[in-house]
Amino acid sequence: MTAQYAEAEGPLIPQPAMTREALRDAVRRLDLPSLAVFDKECHEAFDRAAETGAINPLRFFLIKWATHVAIHRWPARAAALHEAERVAGDPDADEKAFEASMETSSLILAEAQREIGL
Repeated sequence: MTAQYAEAEGPLIPQPAMTREALRDAVRRLDLPSLAVFDKECHEAFDRAAETGAINPLRFFLIKWATHVAIHRWPARAAALHEAERVAGDPDADEKAFEASMETSSLILAEAQREIGL
């Protein structure tokens, strides 16, 4: 963890396996409002894989949602990312704040991706 959002406690749940069911259960437990998006994107990825005969849509889906879970299982990490996204999208944010928000986002995503083995 970086100093900007150091955690006082451990993660809310262990990082789940990178399977549809394990990730769905984790999203349900950590970020229930995102569950409908998870389900929609899961169906879309399955349909694209069936249409193309390629597994890449399924792999991209699993990586995206494993990263989402890796971020949201640490509440301070998720809050820091949401704040960085808010600042990055604020047209009134100055350049220094924008750059800091982009750096924070990059660090958080890199940490999450290391946790899922990328």
